[in-house]
Amino acid sequence: MKAGPILLRHICAVIFSLVCVLVAILPETIAIKLQYHRIHIVDGELWRVFSAHLTHLGWGHLIMNLAGFWLILVLFPKTQPPQRCLTLLFLLILGTSAGLWLFSPEVAWYRGLSGMLHGLLCWGILSQLKEQPAVSLLILVSVVLKLIWEQWQGPLPGSESLAAGSVIVDAHLYGAVTGVILWSLEPVVLKLVAEETG
Repeated sequence: MKAGPILLRHICAVIFSLVCVLVAILPETIAIKLQYHRIHIVDGELWRVFSAHLTHLGWGHLIMNLAGFWLILVLFPKTQPPQRCLTLLFLLILGTSAGLWLFSPEVAWYRGLSGMLHGLLCWGILSQLKEQPAVSLLILVSVVLKLIWEQWQGPLPGSESLAAGSVIVDAHLYGAVTGVILWSLEPVVLKLVAEETG
């Protein structure tokens, strides 16, 4: 496959990754204005619902998240087409922030991609369950066990030191649930589109 088509297929992921890197270069005074912060969202700073997921606690946190992002794209190619990738990222970010807002009022602030990544991973696993049942089921069980552990015991040992800050495990849960919801709704959406265009 030529370099052109490969780049086009990954254009959404490349742009998204570059935006995250550019945000990481910004001064901390600006980054603070981009993170999820409940009080400021109440005051009308709604961009934080989306921009929070582009901000990170440091370079280590960013590299860890982007590595996970690209690993998911490689393992689950169905996430790669530009339009689908963009739609998934937007809805997973929205779903994660909505979950934090509605069900975790104690979370004052949040940064990072981890919630969205859990959702993208769940969507990818379920979307390729028929083609790769053994691997998909193994990863799915691992993700479910991880989420149960985090809700029961808190962050996995060592995860906070890797992220260089607090890990908001509720974001992982809300992202994963959003991913499952999006996967379950996709057949309905495709059917409605087919009926409209048929």
